[in-house]
Amino acid sequence: MSDADAANGSSATAESAASGRGTGFKADSLALGMAIVLAMTIVQRAIGFFRGIWFCRLMDDAVVGQWSMAFGFITLITPVMLLGIPGSLPRYVEHFRSRGQLGSFLRRIGLTTGCLAVIGFCIMWCCPQWFGWLIFLQPQDATLIYAVGVGVLSIVFFNFINDLNSSLRQVRMVSVMQFMQGVGFGIGGVAWLATGGGLTGLVLTFSATTVLATTPGLWRLRRGWSGMPIATESFDAPKMWRRILPYAAALWAMNLIGNVFELSDRYMILHFMPGAGVGGESIGQSAVGQYHSGRILPMLFLSLATLLGGILMPYLAADWESGRVDAVRRRLKQVLLGVSACYTLIASGTLILSPWLFGTLLEGRYDDGLSLLPMAFVFCSWSALVMIGQNYLWVAEKGKWVTVALSIGLVSNIALNAWLLPRMGLQGAVLATLTANGIVMVGVWLAMVRCGYVADHTAFYVAVMPATVLAGPWVAVAAVTIVMITSPAMRQWAEEGVALARERFAFLAPASA
Repeated sequence: MSDADAANGSSATAESAASGRGTGFKADSLALGMAIVLAMTIVQRAIGFFRGIWFCRLMDDAVVGQWSMAFGFITLITPVMLLGIPGSLPRYVEHFRSRGQLGSFLRRIGLTTGCLAVIGFCIMWCCPQWFGWLIFLQPQDATLIYAVGVGVLSIVFFNFINDLNSSLRQVRMVSVMQFMQGVGFGIGGVAWLATGGGLTGLVLTFSATTVLATTPGLWRLRRGWSGMPIATESFDAPKMWRRILPYAAALWAMNLIGNVFELSDRYMILHFMPGAGVGGESIGQSAVGQYHSGRILPMLFLSLATLLGGILMPYLAADWESGRVDAVRRRLKQVLLGVSACYTLIASGTLILSPWLFGTLLEGRYDDGLSLLPMAFVFCSWSALVMIGQNYLWVAEKGKWVTVALSIGLVSNIALNAWLLPRMGLQGAVLATLTANGIVMVGVWLAMVRCGYVADHTAFYVAVMPATVLAGPWVAVAAVTIVMITSPAMRQWAEEGVALARERFAFLAPASA
């Protein structure tokens, strides 16, 4: 079958190329990709922000807490359920594409992913009461659990198409897909709730808009597939699995620990919030709703970091496969420094406006969320930097160290939450999560250095800048300004950005006489 795969792929590709129908996949440049992602994300996340605001206005805090738990389960359980198999796409698509074996590789990865997704859905279908307790701390109507299962299937499909386009460095198409999904769900979700719809319909609306958003990606894959390179050797499936499975296993372990880490604070609040014992589920759900309101804006940082990390990985993998290790380090250092500075400035501006945002847009109903906002910005910024920085370990095939760092952070988070929650309430939960994220960041940084990453004063700036918002927004702005003036890396980053802007917008310059 391996020889047949290669032969069929070769003949089909040659035939298409001869007819002139193949267009292939011309990779977008990393700088252009980052610029497109930034522009699209600003619009998309603005809509996502107002979506979150309207969700909080149209639902009481207990239902907001339920939505937060359902959405968290949908987005975080899928990589664990899929055993990390589709997560290998960003790292290995370029490897198999350059050898003309991408079709054979994707058929096996896609079939495995589909089977695992269906198995997971069937388990949810058969055990709705158990999943109701797991997600919401109490049994729920089976229809809601089935809707969550449909949401899991939809996000599996979307992520596979999204990751494949990203792995082929089709950054513009990835941005369009993300934009369609965010805007579609924002409009559909608010419209559903405004007309009196409930939580089950909201989950199904999310599923429908997520599937529809794959349309541009599917179109791009179909259009460019016939221009793929021709296979020069037979496809060795056992060899593929021997290389993929250790990577996927490390990625699966990281996703499992990381997702438990991501959800642990909300589950600890749900179970350990003072008064949230037996019969007090609504107290815990309301507290999660308050916690969710304080994370609406900071969580946008994580969403953007996920996009940036996914876009960056194929470029790092291409450099690594070509032996350009120094280019990998240089790219990563520039991105981390720029992201840290931008996030700190955005957090500072948001904190200045936060009394109006929570008092007017959220109608003064989420004061607890407002009080935890500065710490939420810090730990979300640190988590976002880890999401991007860990790409160095994955491209070097040393991802196990990410799992080690997350495991230490998870144990710290659970222990600190168990100690601080009964004493300090929500503030204790946020302080515990902030400390645990700091531990994870230090662990990942140390692992990167151990694997050859050069850590200089730039790494110190990257880690410390987000924490300055705890001293006040204007202190944070001053800190970023000082770094921009004194850091050679930051000046180089700014100069390259200006040069890129001049190149892209040269047509706007007046013609010389």
